[in-house]
Amino acid sequence: MVRFIADGATSGLLNTRPRFDILGSLFFSATVISTIGFGTSTPRTQLGRFITIVYGVVGCTCCVLFFNLFLERLVTGMSYILRSLRERKIRYRLKEPGNKPVTLLINNEDFNESSSSCEGHMDNWRPSVYKVFFILFSMCLVLITASAGVYSVIEDWVYIDSLYFCFISFATIGFGDYVSNQQDVTRMSPDLYRFVNFCILTLGACFFYCLSNVSSIVVRQLLNWMIKKMDIKVEDRSFLCFKKKRRYMGLGLRPPKGYDMTSERSSVDYADGLLSLKEFLMNNQSSMIMLQKQLIKSAMKNVVENEEQKISATRVGPMGILDEAFGDEP
Repeated sequence: MVRFIADGATSGLLNTRPRFDILGSLFFSATVISTIGFGTSTPRTQLGRFITIVYGVVGCTCCVLFFNLFLERLVTGMSYILRSLRERKIRYRLKEPGNKPVTLLINNEDFNESSSSCEGHMDNWRPSVYKVFFILFSMCLVLITASAGVYSVIEDWVYIDSLYFCFISFATIGFGDYVSNQQDVTRMSPDLYRFVNFCILTLGACFFYCLSNVSSIVVRQLLNWMIKKMDIKVEDRSFLCFKKKRRYMGLGLRPPKGYDMTSERSSVDYADGLLSLKEFLMNNQSSMIMLQKQLIKSAMKNVVENEEQKISATRVGPMGILDEAFGDEP
């Protein structure tokens, strides 16, 4: 019985303070649309439950939209900062004697960044998703540790319990075993603490939503890397229904990994007066670089001019936002 009463007091069931005043209703509304659902404040009447259903449908939709807009603004701000730092770094390198501009290839796999040329403005440059993930993870770590310190002092909780509550709340899990602002606090004004609690939970949910979506991009890149590493090369293909060898038909300077440079000559030998594709590329590297650059610029310009503003899978949701910010191959 004593343990039951203690659990009820911790959950705020024995608190005589009204739960649906202005700040209490704001807290309840935020827990509904953010899908946290602590369960300490619930509707008691049939009319209240029906209104909660309608409000939840509309509110959750608007909350997801708000999270996506927050993600887009945050990633845009980080991209602007990283772009400014990169431009400053390039200008500093170009000022040093003996340094020349270096042309970077688009979708550079070595640095996990989209490329641009050091000559002029970096219109096509995009930040590395790993840098954004590291920055966002650091921000979430600082936020959760600072918030846990605040709850530990005001709620008189153990720091580990405060850290656990912050993670469960920010991740919108909401078990309800630990809920803030359910007891009378003496170290801060009650109304001010309720407002601060609302701001911390809202900010934490936004940052954790961004971190989870950026983490999904990192996990996708890791899975793609693992799939490429698990690709088995089989010499005897007789049991594969006589599958032909895949020819490299690209115009780039570097053929794909695993391509045999000694094979796949042109239909006419060099002795007949024509060069093979390999020899042609090796003998015309400089001109091919300029041709590749012009083709890429022309293709990107045509895509931008002919692009229609319509809803598609690549434009909607957090994955569309991140793919547009980092590219298909960040």
